[in-house]
Amino acid sequence: MIIIGESLNATRKAVRAAVIDHDVDFVQALAKEQVACGANMLDVNAAVAGRKEVEDLPWLVQVVQEVVDVPLVLDSADPDALIAAIKVHRGRPMVNSISAESDKIEKLVPVVSRADCSVIVLCMDDGGIPIDVEGRLKAGRAAIEPLLKAGKKKEDLFVDPLVMAISVDANAARTTLEVIRSLGEGEFAGVNITGGLSNISFGMPGRSLLNRVFMTMAINMGLNSCITDVRDQALMSTIYASLSLFEQSACRDYIKKFRQGLLVV
Repeated sequence: MIIIGESLNATRKAVRAAVIDHDVDFVQALAKEQVACGANMLDVNAAVAGRKEVEDLPWLVQVVQEVVDVPLVLDSADPDALIAAIKVHRGRPMVNSISAESDKIEKLVPVVSRADCSVIVLCMDDGGIPIDVEGRLKAGRAAIEPLLKAGKKKEDLFVDPLVMAISVDANAARTTLEVIRSLGEGEFAGVNITGGLSNISFGMPGRSLLNRVFMTMAINMGLNSCITDVRDQALMSTIYASLSLFEQSACRDYIKKFRQGLLVV
C-alpha cells in the first residue's frame, strides 16, 4: 500500500498562503508531520490564481525535499510547471494526473513519456466523470492506451476510479468498488489503483467512520494506494489493520505499530 499524504495542497487556505508568502517553516513542518504519520509519498500542489506555478511548484518541491526523504506527487495540470518540477525533484516522482480528456492527452502524455516517473490516471473523459462502471473503465482505457504506447509500463500507472459522494449518488460507493475490482482483472491487470477515498463521505455526518469503512472495502477489492489525510490516526489504523489480514509482512508492521502506540483500537 502506497499511502500519499494529501495536505500540501494550495486549495487549502493555509497552504495557499504559505505558497504566496514562500513560508518555508510552515511547508516543512507540514511535510515532516505527514511523513511522521506514515506517508510514503506527499502530494504537492502550488496552483494559486494569478501566480506563476512554473516557479512555485519547483520551489515547493525543493523546500519539501530539504526535510523529508520520500518521493513527491507533482499535482499540476500545467505542463511547464511539471517539467520544471521534475527537473529539481530528487528521485522518481509521480505526476498527478492524466485523464482521457483530449487536452490532457495532448499536453501531458509527451511530458510523462520523456520523464522517469509514475502517473495517476483518472477515469474521466471529455464528457466528465461517467456515472457507471463501464463508462469509467472505458475512460480509463482511453487514457491508459496512449500512455502505454508512449512507453510507460503498467506498473507506472496508478488508476484513480474517481470516488463520488454517497450524499449525491446512493450508488457511488458500489460503482467505485466495482471499478476497483475490474481494474485488477483482464486487460487492466498490472496497473496500480489509487484514489482520494474521503470524497465518499462528503456532505455526510460522521465522515471519518464512513471513510474508514469504505477504505477497508476498497482494500479488499484491490486498492493498493490511497491519497488521504495521514494525520487521521483512526483512518491510518484501519489501513494497517486491513492490510494485516492479507499479507504476513503487513501483519508484522501492524504489530510493530501497535507496540509503538500508533494505533487507535
